[in-house]
Amino acid sequence: MVLENRSYGQVIGSPNAPYLNRLARRYALATRYYAITHPSLPNYIALTGGSVFEITRDCTNCDAPGPNLVGQLDQAGISWKAYFEDIDANGHPGPLTHHYNPHYNPFVYYESVRGVTRDRARVVGFRNLYGDLAGRTLPRFSWVAPGIHHDGHNSTLRAADRFAAALVPRLLRELGSNGVLYLTWDEGVTSDRRGVGGRRGGGLVALIAAGPAARRKAQHAVPANHYALLRTVEAGFRLRALGNAGAKSTPLLRGLLRGG
Repeated sequence: MVLENRSYGQVIGSPNAPYLNRLARRYALATRYYAITHPSLPNYIALTGGSVFEITRDCTNCDAPGPNLVGQLDQAGISWKAYFEDIDANGHPGPLTHHYNPHYNPFVYYESVRGVTRDRARVVGFRNLYGDLAGRTLPRFSWVAPGIHHDGHNSTLRAADRFAAALVPRLLRELGSNGVLYLTWDEGVTSDRRGVGGRRGGGLVALIAAGPAARRKAQHAVPANHYALLRTVEAGFRLRALGNAGAKSTPLLRGLLRGG
């Protein structure tokens, strides 16, 4: 689950995010976790492809030409869906609307996803999410993205917190005994240029691991970024780490997980 544009210090310890802070205290929190860059889209591409594929801006007519996580899941026969609140289009990036921003949907930038009917049909709206929750039919991998009025981009942190407080408990109940929910932010505020090892990045952001497979009341201080989260997700499904996720310098976030 990905929220928008808040640096670590704006969320952790904030009275405007009581639910998210309870979640971070109850489960596992990465305290030195960084976004890759600014603005939003390259971070989403990095989270799913292990590279930004030379995408450096929030573009509409650009493509991520490389392999991606859901392609790996397809090849391994692992079920998946990507749920976007107020989604406008799943066959192309589509226009920015009052409720939906295509720059927060990495899957429509992969021709290997949007160009395949079966995969395109797995990039869906929240009606499908609520139906799958009610029917207890969530796939093994789910990407969940609230709309711009609930992810914190065009709303307050308190509004995002309230939305998370309503949705996240429902997700946690459906994870199963070995499931984990990762909740993070795409990037920090624009002025936050911190990155791993003091390099320029997209800012220090929070990453929370919650659910049965997450450690309880833990903090993980290993320097990491979105490539590490991708590597950790891939490792959980026994998939090869893509691109920069497979670099020697990219850690597995074992400290967030029980038995890690």
